[in-house]
Amino acid sequence: MKIRVALVALLATVSLTGCASLFDDIPDANDDVPTTAPVAQCGDDAQKAVAKEMTSDAVEVVKVIGSCTQVQISTSLGPDDKDAAREICETAAKVAYVGDIKVVSVEDADGHELSTGFNGTPCI
Repeated sequence: MKIRVALVALLATVSLTGCASLFDDIPDANDDVPTTAPVAQCGDDAQKAVAKEMTSDAVEVVKVIGSCTQVQISTSLGPDDKDAAREICETAAKVAYVGDIKVVSVEDADGHELSTGFNGTPCI
């Protein structure tokens, strides 16, 4: 019985000493300061251009998805707001098609697609 207790205590001690401190990732004055700029993500230009054009209060998030081929616009629109979604899509399409971007998609508040447009075609 004493061997089991000693073995459990030893395992607990070894396990606890292997844990990192909760504060290991907090930078301090001795940490090196990064000297390089952050790496640009694919579609940054399209995402920034579309976000800049968005004037609708319904637009919540603009991001690039699908291997950098699609601009996705998340909104607070309801499922029946297809005309407003089409207008948002058309506005985005004016500036979105840079680089590999081929599609603009506008989603309602529940994540359902309300409008979509492909490069060279009007949004539907």
